[in-house]
Amino acid sequence: MSAKKSAELRTVVGIHSCGEALKTHPNWVEEIFVMEGKERDLEALLKSGGKRKFNIKSKGKKFFNNLADGHQGLCIKMSDRPRWDDDWATREDSVVVFLDGITDPHNLGAILRTAWLLDVAAVFIPKNRRVDLTPVVCKVASGGAEHVPVESCHFGSQLQWFKDQGYWVHGLREKGDLLLPQQKPGGKTVLVVGAEGKGIRSSTENFCDQFVSIPQVATGSSFNASVAFALCAYEYTRHRSFKTEN
Repeated sequence: MSAKKSAELRTVVGIHSCGEALKTHPNWVEEIFVMEGKERDLEALLKSGGKRKFNIKSKGKKFFNNLADGHQGLCIKMSDRPRWDDDWATREDSVVVFLDGITDPHNLGAILRTAWLLDVAAVFIPKNRRVDLTPVVCKVASGGAEHVPVESCHFGSQLQWFKDQGYWVHGLREKGDLLLPQQKPGGKTVLVVGAEGKGIRSSTENFCDQFVSIPQVATGSSFNASVAFALCAYEYTRHRSFKTEN
């Protein structure tokens, strides 16, 4: 189930995102665009790209405004993206996340940033009704898109593959089998996060071994999808990485 490389270029914008792209994957950089007056910002970032020579072009504000809000006058065209490797599934503490129906690029970007910082191995999204690595996603991720694979897949077959590798599938929903503080995750885990309001699709729920809910005081609403993921990812990481003896 390893992913195949695509020839399609992806666009990274923003100082932090472009800086991480240059530092982490300088060999993937095809072109760099800088807005007139932002040359000093680029000069500082280029130091992290080593001695490689880059194809740099100057563009006006209109060019950047057509890419994404918050571009900060910098853009990099990248030839590749982080890829999932099936060998990672051999890690006994591996955690991956499936995003079921999330279409807001800000949510995906925030999830990628959290996933990077909490060592989540990969993010899987469905082939339809989803958002991918757009410039906005990469900007909000602030470097997370350079570390965490985002793979589109057929959820049923991919979830079954993970189950066959010994993963325990936890679905996040309003009424779960356990509250998040009661959950003591261990071993290899798939965390499934549904779209706000709609939640996890019934076809995806069929693959879940257990459902977890996040306690909340107020009723009648729910957590933003990226916030819900962050709460769960932190709790799971705390259990597997920051265990303390009583």
